[in-house]
Amino acid sequence: MSPEEPCDRAEKTRECHVAAAYCSKARHYSFPFHCYLLKRQMSVEPSSPAPAPAIPPAAIRWSWEAYPANRIDGTRVVVPLGCLYTPLDPAGCVNVAYPPLRCSGCTGALNSFCAIDFRSKTWGCPLCSVRNAFPPHYAAIAENSLPAELVGYNTVDYCVKQGLPGPVFVFVVDTCVDTAEELTNLKDCLRLSIDRLPEYAAIALITYGTTVQVHEINGTTDFPRSIVFRGSSEVTTEHIKKGLKHPEKFFGLMSQCEFSVASIIDDLQLDCWPVAKEHRPMRCTGAALSAAASLLEIVAPQSSGHVVAFVSGVCTEGPGQVVVLPKESMIRTHHDIQDKTAAAGLFPAAQNFYDSLMRRMVGLGHPLHVVAACLDQWGAAEMKTAIQATGGVVLATDSWKREPLRISLRQFFKRHPDGTLAMGTNVTTEVVTSPSWKVTGAIAQCIGTGKRSGCIADSEIGYGGTCQWATCFLDAKSTFAFYFETSNTPPASTTNQPATGASAGSTNTSKGQPQFRYVQFITKYFATGAERIRVTTVRHLVQDPTNFPALAQYFDQEAASVLMSRIAAHKTDTQPVIDVLRWLDRIVIRLVSRFGDYTKDQPLTLKLNPRFANFPVFMFHLRRSAYMQVFNSSPDETAILRLLLLRADSSDSIVMIHPALYSYSMQAPPTPVPLDVSCSQPDNVLLLDTFFEVLIHHGPTIAAWRQAGYETHPDFAHFKAFLDSVREQAKSIAADRYPAPRLLEVGPLDGDARILMNRINPSRTHNNQAGAAGAYGGAPGELVYTDDASLQTFMDHLKRLAVQQQ
Repeated sequence: MSPEEPCDRAEKTRECHVAAAYCSKARHYSFPFHCYLLKRQMSVEPSSPAPAPAIPPAAIRWSWEAYPANRIDGTRVVVPLGCLYTPLDPAGCVNVAYPPLRCSGCTGALNSFCAIDFRSKTWGCPLCSVRNAFPPHYAAIAENSLPAELVGYNTVDYCVKQGLPGPVFVFVVDTCVDTAEELTNLKDCLRLSIDRLPEYAAIALITYGTTVQVHEINGTTDFPRSIVFRGSSEVTTEHIKKGLKHPEKFFGLMSQCEFSVASIIDDLQLDCWPVAKEHRPMRCTGAALSAAASLLEIVAPQSSGHVVAFVSGVCTEGPGQVVVLPKESMIRTHHDIQDKTAAAGLFPAAQNFYDSLMRRMVGLGHPLHVVAACLDQWGAAEMKTAIQATGGVVLATDSWKREPLRISLRQFFKRHPDGTLAMGTNVTTEVVTSPSWKVTGAIAQCIGTGKRSGCIADSEIGYGGTCQWATCFLDAKSTFAFYFETSNTPPASTTNQPATGASAGSTNTSKGQPQFRYVQFITKYFATGAERIRVTTVRHLVQDPTNFPALAQYFDQEAASVLMSRIAAHKTDTQPVIDVLRWLDRIVIRLVSRFGDYTKDQPLTLKLNPRFANFPVFMFHLRRSAYMQVFNSSPDETAILRLLLLRADSSDSIVMIHPALYSYSMQAPPTPVPLDVSCSQPDNVLLLDTFFEVLIHHGPTIAAWRQAGYETHPDFAHFKAFLDSVREQAKSIAADRYPAPRLLEVGPLDGDARILMNRINPSRTHNNQAGAAGAYGGAPGELVYTDDASLQTFMDHLKRLAVQQQ
């Protein structure tokens, strides 16, 4: 077998490049092709165009772009009202060098929705309807002379105070690596990280193995020394003060101590403590992290401090211990933790230790970041609360030599064009709402502060009971999920700013006048040696009276899927996974029953609005994903996946839930295809984007041609151009991804081909195809050996149950 003759190689090569460009533009940010499967399983009716709601800032995405004014009707729409908010998204933001002007009633900031009276120099707050007087330095305000808050910017970044100390990075390095080669690669990763730091950043270095060593990097001698602490107990602030008589010698600015830090890294050796046969090395990760937190508490209280841990294995000694030294004792699994077996006997104590460490670090505003390179587990499940509450980043791989890890480190230490680090620390985010709705909670890498106000709802979703949440780290991808519910207070009715002299927050409920609710997100953080406050003000359309068919036009199924996935991930912390899956099933059934058009007890009559067509598909793949299914996954893998889901933005989260799949063929341009096993054909190449891997899967015919060497033969240059176009597309997807994914190129019999087989819909299995199509490979496309239900089966059950609902 050989590829087709190169009758028109130049034309085919051109088609490949054009197709690659087409596919690059399509990407995975929207999924119109998902309807292909659904149209065959559930009739989709055409929708009439809906009136366009007010366009929110790019950093905001709502599950419902309009929502009922009635609280009871709000519960009937099934999916809660929520938004995905990315505080440091630069889109639509303006920077100013003065503090915000606050309302005397609700503490909200001046914004473009305020009612301005230029004659009396007052402004009305849309959040609480309180009238405020402008301060004297606003005396020159006029219709043609307005501050940035009043000229249409919904997001304003205020610089409150400058000249603050720069960030302090404490690098905690594990020297219990397996081989000298791995130590060399670890040093390279450490040098790469330190080289990315700006000169104004301060640094400290801690290494650990059996003991904890705090290195002197700012001393006066030519031979820097280190202070050693026991690894069998927690290193408290008192221990640091007692052992480090001059703490200033153990940290310093990059501009002053770069050479000494480089010398220490060059001289790092493998941990010298002997390891008994069939034993694990003694590794005191918990003690080292407590030493780093205590050192930051002394040298950088209430400032931009970071703990960056480079971990090479599991903690076997001291606080945070995960497993005992003898290898005959297996490390804990999900079943061990659930059943509280002997293998998980150390789990509660380790969790309690990291909970106490988390409270210390959150109180000081210091995040915990972990960079791990280990084939086995290293304790992410125990550290989860500390990493999540502090907003930390997890970068995990199996070896220090992996290139994706180095790319991710470069992106983590990314800088702005002016050379400053693109990150914020010591963060608090407060939500202020108008009286017609209240915030029920937030789900993200954060923790509630307990601050009270009139904006707090009685019910709770995620971290509720407060209007303010704290985290210690933000970057351009960090995203909060906020949830709201309506109250009995009528909303304000305005189209734009009221005319000059109009009363603030006036209510006009005349027929045909749109009604809005208002919400303001106030994020205080430290960045580039300054204290900053970023204020985002949004108005949200209210539907009154409630009209469910019209409300359907305002549903954002992608944002809703991400918001529901975060609730599901949060529930798994306290509930069995099976209960969470049943809860998800009930949500999908109730939503389809509410917004579907059908005749009762007749599943074949069900029709679903296109705005809801993909939601069941997303939930189907969420149920099958490793976020919900823990079978064949370690506790560490599950913890890392859920941590990444809680901080990703909407576009990245959708790819995590529902991977994007593209089909490449020599007879047709690249095409987005359903995530179904039927798309795997002998003569096509599939490009799978799971967010964590970008996989190129060759069909049997393409794999045979490659094995025969046609790719390198001059007569088949068009075949090489075809494969290169797929590789270029894979590289373009991975280029801006953070964390960087693995790039894989596999054939149908390669081990990594299981990644594709595990994520696609098993519409053809050994159970339903063996009799009709014979053995494996007898039908077009591959078979999947699994007992999992297919999307078709899922949809059949969904239709049957949805039409039975009252």
